[in-house]
Amino acid sequence: MRRTEFTDFPFDKEAFKEMLIKARGERTQREFSKDCALSYAYLNKYANGKMEDPPTIGTIKKIAVATRAVSYEELLTAAGYDAKKYKEDRPVRAARKDLFHPVILGIVNSDFGWRIESSGYQDQEPFEIMVEREDVKKWFFVPVTKKDITKEEIQNILLSNPKFVSGSKVSFVTDDEEIYESIKEYDFPLLSIYLSAVKVIGQEIEQETSMKTSLASDITICNEDKIRPYCIES
Repeated sequence: MRRTEFTDFPFDKEAFKEMLIKARGERTQREFSKDCALSYAYLNKYANGKMEDPPTIGTIKKIAVATRAVSYEELLTAAGYDAKKYKEDRPVRAARKDLFHPVILGIVNSDFGWRIESSGYQDQEPFEIMVEREDVKKWFFVPVTKKDITKEEIQNILLSNPKFVSGSKVSFVTDDEEIYESIKEYDFPLLSIYLSAVKVIGQEIEQETSMKTSLASDITICNEDKIRPYCIES
């Protein structure tokens, strides 16, 4: 007998069905079930809107890790859970995917040459791109999910990675408002690298704020309504 969890809001099987279809993308249902490490018959009931009970948090975690199309938070909301209550329990792999995917979408529509050096999906590995510009050559994106991260911890991250050399740019990416507000105020005037804090929501980049160092650059990620929803501005 499957374990039932109590949701915070009524479970809407049609809403979750649509979210699951989006998460699956172009994969077949069997392929998607295998990627999620879930029973085909079980997941298929949700995909067809035939399951009356909401999925467990454990099921949502497995789906979140297996897709880049939707976030863990979006899956929680669609299943009837209060995403804020369970966000701290997000799997590490899902968190990195949720934070890096909007960045990748921005890079795809950039107006200058670039290439991915590291996809950033290994533990402790930043997402890294090479940029064809005079001021910034390498741009790193570091996911941040720790609520009370301090300036000293950010500094340790910057000083402990040998790739963060003079002239490179490091952006700390989060989807948490409190974390974003804290990080963007940290300043490192003695460091000769470019720094910024990036706030994402779902698949969109909401805001980027430069952090004070000894260098300054105008290269940022932005959203432009209707014309190019994701871009890198230079």
